[in-house]
Amino acid sequence: MAVTTTMPLLYPSLFFLLLLSLFSVNRKLVCIPGMHRLYFPAGPTGRFTNGYTIADFWYTWFGVRSKESIPLPYMHPLSLQKLNTKGFNYASGTAGIFPDTGSTLGKNLPLGQQVKLFGDTAQQYLPSLGAYKNKAKLSQALSESIFVVCMGGNDYINYLQSGSNTSKLYNPQQFGEFLVNELGNHLQDLYTVGARKFVVFEIAPLGCLPDFIDKTKPSTLCNEQINGFVSIFNKKLGVKLNKLKSMLDGSTFVTAKAYQLIYDIVHNPLHHGFADARHPCCASGGNGTGDCKPGTVPCRNRGSRVFWDTVHPTEVLYRRIAGDCFNGKGLCTPMNIVQLAGEC
Repeated sequence: MAVTTTMPLLYPSLFFLLLLSLFSVNRKLVCIPGMHRLYFPAGPTGRFTNGYTIADFWYTWFGVRSKESIPLPYMHPLSLQKLNTKGFNYASGTAGIFPDTGSTLGKNLPLGQQVKLFGDTAQQYLPSLGAYKNKAKLSQALSESIFVVCMGGNDYINYLQSGSNTSKLYNPQQFGEFLVNELGNHLQDLYTVGARKFVVFEIAPLGCLPDFIDKTKPSTLCNEQINGFVSIFNKKLGVKLNKLKSMLDGSTFVTAKAYQLIYDIVHNPLHHGFADARHPCCASGGNGTGDCKPGTVPCRNRGSRVFWDTVHPTEVLYRRIAGDCFNGKGLCTPMNIVQLAGEC
């Protein structure tokens, strides 16, 4: 499906990102020779793919922003966050819904911290700007903004690690319910500060990742036991978002149902325009993170691969998901992103 950069006439006042990759993300800034220069000439950005992510596409597809720089992550050492009046990016690799997720790999911003940063932005930084000194105007701007949340994948990856504390404390049903409830609490916190429009992603089929397939060697194309664990979360997520909508006056929750699309692509790549859904485009570093090994040369046919490395998709898969959700039908429900932006 084609997506133009000039289609929407309405666009959010601000754009807030609290997310990770659909699968998982490392936190380091790495450089695969020549790759970042194709999309980000200034240097590596920490995106673990060969180009844009879903959020990148959405930001640029809102017509008036098609030529603007995408806001750098809050933790980026070159971030111009203090000069930013268009959007805020609190995304943090390795982080999860639980505070301890990914902490063994270094410092990150768990969802609770990201929500706190949004509170600081809304209550301190934005009111200091001339455009948002009026409280009513700030409240309106926040209510018209879109909040993108894609969290939980790293929590499951942590849960599936041998000897993890969470797997000792919770069985799969309990873990899925507890994780969704924690996510729901953070969404309510966002609402309390002023957020009204939410896009919340399902967790992708982690059992189809080359990393898990290589480690577990299932008899089927994907590890369906792992996918079953993730599906528990996804089913409970829909129930939770419906409940929040009924509780929080004026709120709109859009569910991005990316699980089934990715699952179908992995099982029938040719039908979806991909040549390979099993082998990543670049060699893994072998350090347990699944990301590309520095200094290696990636594949040439990255436009036909599903996976960039053993745990992250290629730009072409991100674009497919972004486009279907932006102005398509079915993937994002009960409305797409353009419709959400136009809601009053």
